[in-house]
Amino acid sequence: MAEAQTFELLKKKRKSFRTAVTKVVNELEAELSNSDLNVDRLSELVETLSIKFEPLTLVDQQLEPLFKPEQFDGEFEITEEYREKVLLWQFRAKKKINEYLKPRVTSPSFQTTLPHSQDEHFRNSDNIRIKVPKYYITRFYGDDASKWLTFWNSFETSVHNNESLNKVDKFNYLKAHLGGSALNTVEGFPISAKAYDEAVKLLKNRFANPEILIQAI
Repeated sequence: MAEAQTFELLKKKRKSFRTAVTKVVNELEAELSNSDLNVDRLSELVETLSIKFEPLTLVDQQLEPLFKPEQFDGEFEITEEYREKVLLWQFRAKKKINEYLKPRVTSPSFQTTLPHSQDEHFRNSDNIRIKVPKYYITRFYGDDASKWLTFWNSFETSVHNNESLNKVDKFNYLKAHLGGSALNTVEGFPISAKAYDEAVKLLKNRFANPEILIQAI
């Protein structure tokens, strides 16, 4: 009985969070179509979308083990649609922001040379895909270390080695496909290029450890 009540409560929360996420996505879409673009407003909406999407992701993770087998595929597909929608509009907004800022820092009237890291950031921003790459990666929870290699091989091929994505985007993808103790392992890292490398290293040290993998067999 308690489990059924928890299930219904989580579904209500998910509905509210999905409504909130959809509202911000619609605002992003409207702002991007505005001929008089407000970059500050666009940046605020990108941040708001990240904040609104975080509790939705958490509720999705809590609901997954509660679904019946015949419900799982349909529910998972809808969850992925929301995830892809959020990533898509984040990409579009960030690309537009970078396009707006780039002329300002590369204008001939400025003689200052950009630091290497900043210059590399703008070069990488040109490679952001307008459409989110399509792939299927099973979420890794960390409760079964034997599943790490399967997860990492899929993630490495689709995301980690994808040169059209910068490390910040890769980190967002990584966190979106982790759950449980695996997500907790990297939850404290800020979303940055350096933190992505450190997070991958930490995950490998914890879940790709040969001794742990042998015990899991």
